[in-house]
Amino acid sequence: MNEALLQWRESDESDVRCWVRELDPNLYSTDHRRLCDWQDEFNGRWLWEIETFSGTGEAATGVETSLAAAQAAADGAARRSIKR
Repeated sequence: MNEALLQWRESDESDVRCWVRELDPNLYSTDHRRLCDWQDEFNGRWLWEIETFSGTGEAATGVETSLAAAQAAADGAARRSIKR
């Protein structure tokens, strides 16, 4: 897998500006997970989630006050979920 995909990058997959980080190389697997951050257009807060392609579609979510804080919170949640 391209190492750049494992880093935070701006995504053009949506009308909403968002940043994503793949958590594994299985991009088209139902087991694939990735982190996604975007800014709420109404209140300016930054939302994050661990996206999955099974179940409810998200493994964890949260809200932060900045992009950097949202990325750090998403990274922390991903690390905690791997340790389980």
